Amino acid sequence: MQRRESWLPASMTSHQLGWLLGILLSVTLLYAPTVNYERVFDDHLQIEENLHIRSWAYIGRAFTDHVWSGQPGYALTNSYRPLYLVWMTANYALFGEDPRGWHTTSLLLYLAAIGGVWWAAGFLLGNGPGRVLATAIFALHPTHVESVAWIASFPDAMLMVFFTLALGLHLQAAGWHPHHGFGRAEDPSLPATWHRGWPWGLTSGRNWLAAGALAAALLTKEFAVFWWPMVFLLHLARRTGNWRMRFSAALHALWPQTFALAGYFLARRLALPGVFEGTPYLPWLTVAMTAPLVLWTYVQLLVWPVGLRLEYELAYVTSPTDPLFWLPLAGLLGVGIGAAWALRRSPLALTLLVWIGLPLLPTLNLRHFRPQEFLHDRYLFLPTLGFALLLGWCFMVWLERLTSPQARALASLLPMSGVLIGYGWLTAQYVPYWQNDLVLYRRILHFHPDNVFALGNLSDALRARGRLNDGIACLERAYALAPHEGRLARALGNAYCQAGQFERAITTLEPWLKGDETTLDQSLACYDYGYALLATGRPREARPYLERAATLAPDDAQLWFILAEARRALRLCPEAAAAYAAARQRAPDRADIAQRQAELTQDCP
Repeated sequence: MQRRESWLPASMTSHQLGWLLGILLSVTLLYAPTVNYERVFDDHLQIEENLHIRSWAYIGRAFTDHVWSGQPGYALTNSYRPLYLVWMTANYALFGEDPRGWHTTSLLLYLAAIGGVWWAAGFLLGNGPGRVLATAIFALHPTHVESVAWIASFPDAMLMVFFTLALGLHLQAAGWHPHHGFGRAEDPSLPATWHRGWPWGLTSGRNWLAAGALAAALLTKEFAVFWWPMVFLLHLARRTGNWRMRFSAALHALWPQTFALAGYFLARRLALPGVFEGTPYLPWLTVAMTAPLVLWTYVQLLVWPVGLRLEYELAYVTSPTDPLFWLPLAGLLGVGIGAAWALRRSPLALTLLVWIGLPLLPTLNLRHFRPQEFLHDRYLFLPTLGFALLLGWCFMVWLERLTSPQARALASLLPMSGVLIGYGWLTAQYVPYWQNDLVLYRRILHFHPDNVFALGNLSDALRARGRLNDGIACLERAYALAPHEGRLARALGNAYCQAGQFERAITTLEPWLKGDETTLDQSLACYDYGYALLATGRPREARPYLERAATLAPDDAQLWFILAEARRALRLCPEAAAAYAAARQRAPDRADIAQRQAELTQDCP
């Protein structure tokens, strides 16, 4: 479709900066309460228990290991995010564990990401209402609450900053124009890059800067790998000539980005020799039959973001006759075919439609996720870019069909107001659900009262606040729902020990410690069981478990202290003295250890 050069009133152009500032101000006001929110969910692991972010001395390991390597004993994952750990280290150096500073920098990152979307939308849609609407949709989309209000999810915004920077720099280098795409080589008014032949992709400094920004995006989060196919499709759609010429020109234009991608995969392969699979036993047929439901749910959340929460309890689909298989599949086919037919005359719009679906492909490999943990709002962060740009494009086309200036002005204001009010109101509703763990997990239980994940984590939050009985009640309910889960048994045993209910702790932990190697390799479970046995007057039975716990976690002073108490009760004086010495070496300021060590000479003259 040909664009009319005068479709945008000059008065609207003069207000572009005002619209951007208005959007940024709205977002700041909506997310300002998060500055005073607590750490939630994985923040406790990634900030409180991450040894590698406490010193710049570990920064080299960020580039040679997986993202969870700073947590002792954490299994290998497939997450390679060096810049994520660099950002975490910088925040820890500035703010320590104070969540206010972390939340502030997360909000600033999101504002920068919105600025990047504004910049990219200016290239793709021009300076007009379409650009404003696309930026407003992206900025206020409620599915982004998870990525902004939850500290550990900040790489979504950081990814978008580098992603849009790489996109804008590449479009500039390639001579992009919003009216005719990459233009025509015979047009002398186009940038000189069009007359240099294919080597321009390698000789353009700006194109190499784009490759550098892409490399930064790749080192931030894995979803950046879709930059290359997304931009490649843009070249195919908005170049002139036959398909062979377009294909060749697109490849030549993306040489630096290809090198960046190859370097990333090499570095990732060296750092992560294996691939993590959360449910490797899941049959591929089940994955294929569940994929339409997952994708359809994402489409629903993208268009109608209602009922957002951290956890969505979707069940696997195992039969092709199940309505949860063929109804979502029919819906996807209907939406896809209808949208493709409606946009068939606009290659740019079709490309933006594909931009929505491409970044969702990894979410369909359910073997990489644990059961019931394969759908999250944050996976829509990058697809929202294509969604926002497509709606901005549709808005532009609609405005072009209006001839009256008054009608255009009214038509411009109504969608803007609708987005600001509708999406803004929904975002304002969802932001408070991330203020602390209690609210976050109760939100899940509101929709799924028997969600074991939420019950277990709510118990942790309750016990951290001293509400032991409420925490135990949550764990007992979770364990009754999933009696095969050793982690729940270990948590429940620990809770019973905290509450001084040692017999119940023994009853809960004993079957697992005597019949499950995984539990036997958990230092805390061995300690809790040994401590409960010692507290009930059974030091001889407690000793081997406490010794195993001290072997598994040799830096824990408390383990050595209780082991010393068990040995002392058995009159093993030299062994008790050695354990007390080990405990004091690891915690020299603990007066109780020093006192008990001094009293040992009275029992063992």
